[in-house]
Amino acid sequence: MSGGLTQHADDDRIYVVRADGSVVARSGNSWFAGSSAAIHPGDTVVAPLDTERMRPLPFWTAVTSILYYVAISAAAVNSF
Repeated sequence: MSGGLTQHADDDRIYVVRADGSVVARSGNSWFAGSSAAIHPGDTVVAPLDTERMRPLPFWTAVTSILYYVAISAAAVNSF
């Protein structure tokens, strides 16, 4: 009913925060296998962002910046 996950969600680390503050995480391969993982009024389902995944443009920007600074450093060392 909430619309599902986005492509940036980390679907392996979804958890539920209960209204009383307790946290229920997935155990094993079965989601909501027991009655303790049922969704109750006031509960919040959290699907965190997948931080290990990086978009191509920022990744290659970081790589080329590192290579640039290494080349400048090498040129500076060779000039002495």
